[in-house]
Amino acid sequence: MAKNFDFTIMDALLLRLEKNPNPESVSIVNDLILLSKKASDLGFTMPEIASLCTMGFFVSQEPELQSLLNFMLSKVQPDEVFN
Repeated sequence: MAKNFDFTIMDALLLRLEKNPNPESVSIVNDLILLSKKASDLGFTMPEIASLCTMGFFVSQEPELQSLLNFMLSKVQPDEVFN
């Protein structure tokens, strides 16, 4: 693991979940970790993974950004299926 990984945020999150064990929050933590691992295995970089998560966060805070997100996703999801 990189020497610069800071466990303090992870520790604080796990402590918060331990005090208030919300099943949906625990599921999201699991999903984010496993999807990030899968993305890394596929060659995504740390900044790319962080940018994707950050985009999701900003869209949740400012719903008007949803149209920007939809536009960006349309560039990587073709309308037609090619076999």
